[in-house]
Amino acid sequence: MIRAKRPVAFWVIVVFLVITLVFLLMGQTMAVINYDFAVQLGLQESVNQISEFGVQVGRAFGVGDTLVYMPVMVISLVGLFLRKHWALLTTAAVMGISAYWAITCIFLLIFLKGVPDYYLAPGLEYWLLMGSYVIFGVWGLLYLIFRGDRLIKRGT
Repeated sequence: MIRAKRPVAFWVIVVFLVITLVFLLMGQTMAVINYDFAVQLGLQESVNQISEFGVQVGRAFGVGDTLVYMPVMVISLVGLFLRKHWALLTTAAVMGISAYWAITCIFLLIFLKGVPDYYLAPGLEYWLLMGSYVIFGVWGLLYLIFRGDRLIKRGT
């Protein structure tokens, strides 16, 4: 049996999703279970920086990521490896969520500046991380629209 070589885009998507899954599990899911531990890991901000309200907003994002974003990522990864056509749909959903989630976070950081009891001063790493998700999500959607079949195509 001859195995088709996977396009570079396949590996970019897979690696990005696997890394994202690990960090979401440690940061977002853990924030729902034990927020203080997620802070200790450096994957959430302390209540002193974002207020109790901010903690609960972060935990709500954690629930959404745990119940929707992460399962769709896992389904996408399985489908992509099995070369299933439906994986293009679930991967498109992941790309849309990635861009939407990052843009929402970017504007939360912008709009919350100066709000009472909110003291987080995001460094360059916040903007780079969120920007990478916007770029990944938009690029992924465009790739899936114009060349998505390459991800599941069986070669000769």
